[in-house]
Amino acid sequence: MEIRHLQTFKSIVEAGGFAKAALHLGYAQSTITAHMQALEYELEGPLFDRLGKSIALTELGKSFLPYANEMLRLHKGAKELHQSSVTKKGKITIGASESLTVYRLPAIIQSYKEKFPNVHLSVRVGTCEEIQHLVEIGDLDIALLLNLDFNKPPVLEMEKMTDEHMSIIFSPNHLQPDSILYSEENCPYRSLLDRFIAEEKMSPTKFHEFWSIEAIKQCVQCGLGMALVPEITIQNEVKEGKLAAKRLDEKHGKVATFLFYHKSRWVSPIVHYFIEEAKQYFVAEKQKALTGDL
Repeated sequence: MEIRHLQTFKSIVEAGGFAKAALHLGYAQSTITAHMQALEYELEGPLFDRLGKSIALTELGKSFLPYANEMLRLHKGAKELHQSSVTKKGKITIGASESLTVYRLPAIIQSYKEKFPNVHLSVRVGTCEEIQHLVEIGDLDIALLLNLDFNKPPVLEMEKMTDEHMSIIFSPNHLQPDSILYSEENCPYRSLLDRFIAEEKMSPTKFHEFWSIEAIKQCVQCGLGMALVPEITIQNEVKEGKLAAKRLDEKHGKVATFLFYHKSRWVSPIVHYFIEEAKQYFVAEKQKALTGDL
């Protein structure tokens, strides 16, 4: 069973077809087909059902996919072992939600790169569901996400970095309490806004949904409604008078930043140092907050 065959199998699944996988990998489509034929011969069964121009995993394919992901993960770790431990070179793939990518990660990355300039960092921005899934299947080394306090998924190692304050925001000049701007449907703290609306006995009549925190902020500034956002994302706008904000009471629920990675994945030295850098950053931020409160 060859690694290149496993990589081809994974690419077909992710791309949704043989032709797209061939384009992504730079192979001829006949090569893709040959890889799958060799793999299916070893496994003694078909991995895909060919349904006209579309494909679907067979039961064998569905069962084999997690094994393929695990073998590719172990292969990647083995390749990185010598390089990262001896030369402090390599690549780290990081996942984060939009707000943490913009307002937390840059400071962590800057400090890390000063110590490890030869490490290549790749950052993937996505929803909490997307990023968590990518960690679980081994496509990301580590991730930082905003989430409610929740039980740790069995395959992940998780650590709370800090509690994050949430704020209800609105335009100082154009208050529209009947209009609500929501984050995307699966956003983990969206339920807090619903709880706030219910407990405050508000009766909004207009609802809008946005994927981007930055888009929400701009729309609120224009007077299109009110929204719930992490406090770290609005400090400049509140200072400049572009937004008004009211910190959400913790009785409505608490949100925190979590760092997590796959429990079974080998943590290379360069990944370990990044985790430590992130922890130091959040400790410093807590100290700054305490000093500011005093």
